[in-house]
Amino acid sequence: MTECGYGCGGSSATERSALSLVASPHSNLSLSLAMSKSVAFITGCSNGGIGAAFCRKLLAKGYIVYATARSIQAMSELEHENARKLVVDVTDDASVAAAIDTVYAETEGIDLLISNAGFSHIGPLLDTPFEEGMRVMQTNFFGLVRLVKNVVPRMARRGHGTVVAIGSILGELSTPFQGFYNASKAALRSYTETLRMECKPLKVKVVLVAPGSIRSNISAKSAYTAPEDSFYKSFEKQIKHVMYQSQTADYGVMDTDQFAAAIIGDVASANPSAYISLGGFTTKMWLLQWLKRTWALDLIWNLSKAEPKAGTYGPM
Repeated sequence: MTECGYGCGGSSATERSALSLVASPHSNLSLSLAMSKSVAFITGCSNGGIGAAFCRKLLAKGYIVYATARSIQAMSELEHENARKLVVDVTDDASVAAAIDTVYAETEGIDLLISNAGFSHIGPLLDTPFEEGMRVMQTNFFGLVRLVKNVVPRMARRGHGTVVAIGSILGELSTPFQGFYNASKAALRSYTETLRMECKPLKVKVVLVAPGSIRSNISAKSAYTAPEDSFYKSFEKQIKHVMYQSQTADYGVMDTDQFAAAIIGDVASANPSAYISLGGFTTKMWLLQWLKRTWALDLIWNLSKAEPKAGTYGPM
């Protein structure tokens, strides 16, 4: 999932965004440079993640890149004269609006918007507090909605632009023990498909990316320990195995830079694909979708409940 920076605290979202303008070492992009190059705005650019890899690929293509996360420190490895770091909390209306306003004040506008901020969530639905489920939806789904509301009308006025939504193959077909993550990505998929149709008369392109397993830092944020009173205590190994297989070469995980190169090569072109799916498990999930849906889901459950091999679920 896809990724985002974590750990902003204290000040308001608007104050954090303003402070970030000073904190970024490359805050003062020359006006002539900013007006002459294509501009990309990317959320979820923390070190080691897919968003950071997107930044590197676009910078290599000559873009001005506005990289965002929930702290400047989370993007410490991104250093380039054409990179601009902003603190953005995609769950906060004011934070998103302030960041977008900054870009439009400094440039002619955003040419490529990549909504990548998000986090994985592991655990049975019955063990997940309502507030935690809402946090997943606010980040993974409504984060995109906030960006679209702030950017697409401006793209439409200019008569061009590309919006890229980073979803997941789990938005296509669900697996157990990731219910809120599945739901957030399914909502993102439906929203993006509708947005693509509605943007056709506006001359704004919309791309849905559905990654499979991509090596990133997303699993580092997704620990799981079953509550003592959980109905699923006996499935703890299987639940932990979910994150293991999403980040391990044994399961066909795709290298982050390889994934980013393929995606940027497509979405930065004049005629990007409407739908892109790459990474581990994508072929298997595509084949499962040819089955009757309930059969496919029952098969996924039967595979998921099996005892995982020793060493494939981390410490207990």
